[in-house]
Amino acid sequence: MNLIGLGNFGCSVVDKLKEYSQYNIYYIDHGLSGLKKNGVYDFPKFPSVEQYEEQCPSMKNFFKNVSGDVTLVLSGRDTICSAALKILETIKDRTNINVIYFRPDPDLLDPPGRLLDNAAFNIFQEYARSGIFSRVYIVSQELLSTAIGEVSIIDYEKKTAEFISFVFHIINVMTHSEPVYANFTPTIDIARICTFGLASVDEQDELLLFPIEYAKEKTYYYLIPEDVLSKDVKLMKKIMNQVKKRTENGKIKINFGVYQSEYEEPFVYIVSSSSMIQGANYK
Repeated sequence: MNLIGLGNFGCSVVDKLKEYSQYNIYYIDHGLSGLKKNGVYDFPKFPSVEQYEEQCPSMKNFFKNVSGDVTLVLSGRDTICSAALKILETIKDRTNINVIYFRPDPDLLDPPGRLLDNAAFNIFQEYARSGIFSRVYIVSQELLSTAIGEVSIIDYEKKTAEFISFVFHIINVMTHSEPVYANFTPTIDIARICTFGLASVDEQDELLLFPIEYAKEKTYYYLIPEDVLSKDVKLMKKIMNQVKKRTENGKIKINFGVYQSEYEEPFVYIVSSSSMIQGANYK
């Protein structure tokens, strides 16, 4: 899998995954040191948002070896995200593109920043809905802050990047691993607007990293310690009861898999998906 970090935040997220051999990492940002042949692109800085798209340099040589699955990670607070579509033009016909879009708190943005975020937020969803992108995963700064809990100001940026990279990696590993037990059926193809989330084996509460509206499908990945898998005779019934309640009386299609984990405690990760553009007024 190819991971592309665009901008400061995107590069921070993909950099956390460089130790894993299954990922080819590409960094694109201002002021980077390194060689293009090693996946590092020092992108020129422009004075206006429009110029990032209009004067985006060719990425043909930089991405000459890229094919297959691609995940682009970026944030609406980095002006360079304006160049995202131009950057992806080079590879869109030979790759399956997913996007992880970190949506900054709008109250912390100036008017140009809010315009940029709104444009990126809507355009990425439209591209996913139309099938140009395979999926877009939206992460809210506010809900991500809730998920990571209290951290110092110095550690905040590091912890947010670590958290997103960890959740993405765990779900990717589970997707390509054999579960102990699973109820997976083909995904709903049109449900391409997504987010990640966390849940508990013991409680019904869950925390999504973006408040997905009109969810059509949810996939739950249960990571359970080996000792619990072999000794807890009530676990299967507990999980079954949970997933049944989460269908919301048949409104949401539920997939789930149970995986053996090396962690001491059980963890549950979620992908929630919708076919509807988020933020639109359907009422």
